[in-house]
Amino acid sequence: MKTAELTPTSQKVDKLIKRIDEGDIKIPAFQRGYVWKQNQVIELLQSVVNEYPIGSVLLWKSRDKLRSTRNIAGYNIPEREDAYPVNYVLDGQQRLASIYGVFSQLVEQEDDTSNYNPNLDIFEIYYDFEKEDFLSKDELVSHDASIHLRKLLNVTTLISALSNLKDEFHEDAQNLASQFLNYEIPVVTIENREREDVGIIFERINNTGTGLSTLDLMTAWTWTEDFHLVDSSNVLMEELDEKGFGNIKHKTLLQIISGLINNSTKSKQILKLTGEQVRDNWTSVEEAIRKAIDFLSTDLQCAHLDFLPFHQQLICISKFFDEIDKPNSEQLKILRQWFWKTSFSKRYSSGQTSAKMDTDIENIISLKEGDMHAFDDYRYDVTVPMLRLTKFSKGNPITRAFLLMMAQFEPVDLVKNQKIDFGQALSQYNRKEYHHIFPESFLKGRGLSRDEIFCVVNFCFLSSESNKKISKKSPSDYFSSIVPQEDFNSILDHNIIPIDKNIYKTDNYEIFLDRRSNLIITKLDELCN
Repeated sequence: MKTAELTPTSQKVDKLIKRIDEGDIKIPAFQRGYVWKQNQVIELLQSVVNEYPIGSVLLWKSRDKLRSTRNIAGYNIPEREDAYPVNYVLDGQQRLASIYGVFSQLVEQEDDTSNYNPNLDIFEIYYDFEKEDFLSKDELVSHDASIHLRKLLNVTTLISALSNLKDEFHEDAQNLASQFLNYEIPVVTIENREREDVGIIFERINNTGTGLSTLDLMTAWTWTEDFHLVDSSNVLMEELDEKGFGNIKHKTLLQIISGLINNSTKSKQILKLTGEQVRDNWTSVEEAIRKAIDFLSTDLQCAHLDFLPFHQQLICISKFFDEIDKPNSEQLKILRQWFWKTSFSKRYSSGQTSAKMDTDIENIISLKEGDMHAFDDYRYDVTVPMLRLTKFSKGNPITRAFLLMMAQFEPVDLVKNQKIDFGQALSQYNRKEYHHIFPESFLKGRGLSRDEIFCVVNFCFLSSESNKKISKKSPSDYFSSIVPQEDFNSILDHNIIPIDKNIYKTDNYEIFLDRRSNLIITKLDELCN
């Protein structure tokens, strides 16, 4: 086995340009396209002239030819013979492409319809010796006081350019050329690394909001003439969008794929998947996801991905329906119990979530094999104090879990005693579809803070029409005058609201929060057992 190597060097600009010209350095297909603007290119050039560091370039040297690669900045660069290894850019593409685009002698770009490549005009930059500044060709005024940077680093073109430049700037031009030629860029080359190691390196480098994803990385490794992972997943997402689940994250999709094929959601296992494995199992992946979403939307009333407490739950539910094609009532009951226990716990909000999902997958396989106690050790960990400290927010998993829990008990409108269209309420997440049981203005008048007023326990489903009728009324008013008294107990029970009328007669918010929190825990016990 070859020893993995990490080789740091410093290479001059002209050396890097030559390597690109020879096809030695390529862009792997999983890299995003060129996105810099011309002002960013000019800032880079200014940094070089001022001898500022511009960051390093990270290359992956490999003899494995990826099926889909791109040339730096989209220039027509000759292909290298198969016998030679290729250095794929993992980090520093924008900087490397900018330098190459400005100084390369190539001016022709390959045909491209994917928006990966830049408009080459942004690389047409000049240096004005009178203004001592870099300019675009549109800003250029004094042609005899400036030099086209594309002619700067080549001896032949530089001599030609000097003939059109005022004599007083000849020495400045040669000094400028020397500054660029002698500028060294740190280059780190990794070699003898398995692709899953490279994938993890790439993922960690690009996990800071640059828009890159492991799905793009996988595309380069699963692409075949009749299968393209991104295209196939986009078709699936369009279908799922009609059910409110079209925004499944790329990482979640990959974890589902790996969980179904490799029984693991860890990045290293994802990156071990072969193109053939993904292609051959894609139909099963699609079917498992469809069944999982049908279960969520029809059985658990989760009408939109935004209201799934944790996206990780979709991975394990998909695994359940992939392993157990026709689950019996007891298996479905265990799945529901698992869902509520994990929804009201920190299982997926703390560290090592991949390891926990892998444990879930192991237990699903055990359940398939007949172990009806595979999930007995799972517990919810929400408490009354936790509920009282939770602010109503779509971004909070407990809020999402609480709204789904209310949907299980067929909530009805407090005023009209009609069933709530919670499918619409969940999918649209319109604040007008929710109601402060103790109205906001009433509690403000009592001097309570916003966090106390917006406690998740103080909310229920309510139509905007009924909400207006209740408006600023105190609970002691509207619970006796607007809520139908003949169905009082039933209405409150369907909304998981304490039935004790004395709470509302005395406008006792403190007791209400305590009683309702305990009632929520009681209902959670019913769902988990």
